[in-house]
Amino acid sequence: MTDKEKQELAELQKELVETQAELEKLLEESEEMDKEFSEAFEQIMASDTVDSDENWIMGINPNPPSGEAVSGEQYRLPDDYPLPREILQQHFPRTADQCNFSGGWGYDADHATIVKEFDPEINPDEKFDGVSLEYAFIDKRIREELIFSRPEGERFEELDSCTIEQRLMDINGVPHDCIRVEVTAHPEKEWNELKADWESHDFYKDDPEGREANLARKEACKITYQTEYYFNISDFF
Repeated sequence: MTDKEKQELAELQKELVETQAELEKLLEESEEMDKEFSEAFEQIMASDTVDSDENWIMGINPNPPSGEAVSGEQYRLPDDYPLPREILQQHFPRTADQCNFSGGWGYDADHATIVKEFDPEINPDEKFDGVSLEYAFIDKRIREELIFSRPEGERFEELDSCTIEQRLMDINGVPHDCIRVEVTAHPEKEWNELKADWESHDFYKDDPEGREANLARKEACKITYQTEYYFNISDFF
């Protein structure tokens, strides 16, 4: 091996070490993001109110909910459902200027949601944190899946979610975040019945057996499913 070849090999090895260090740094940052998601979510969603009779805030639960998770295929939005760009501003008017999304609903890489830190068409006056926007979108898609896309009587209440996994992926040279989320919810009919029963018995303050029975019925009717979100993050990565 010539001196030139040795030098080129040494430089290549140096680049590999630097690349490995950068990957480890990205993994550490990803883990750190998990700790910040709740705070980031609150900042971007604090003022949001669903434009319907249903009105709640969905939390990012650091502990996976109980119950056996099933595929989220049966809860995904239909193929002919309007794109995020077309409908999110309508359904979430109080945060319409934060719906910096284009592309699809993110069920796979071919229909990834494009996250824009700066979107002159929606909000020309402000730049947002891309990761916060991702988690705001997660909340909004779940509401679309379980509330807005369904007729009255077939909707869900007490929505909750937690992050199961987050991966940084290179797809055809484009950086993507792939986030797996576990969702829990209760059918509105059963939820309303349980709520009415709970309130009519004064929250079962003096009836521990009745309380346990109500909570057991609540647990039995809960749905739990896992679903993935693909985000094109080339705008801010």
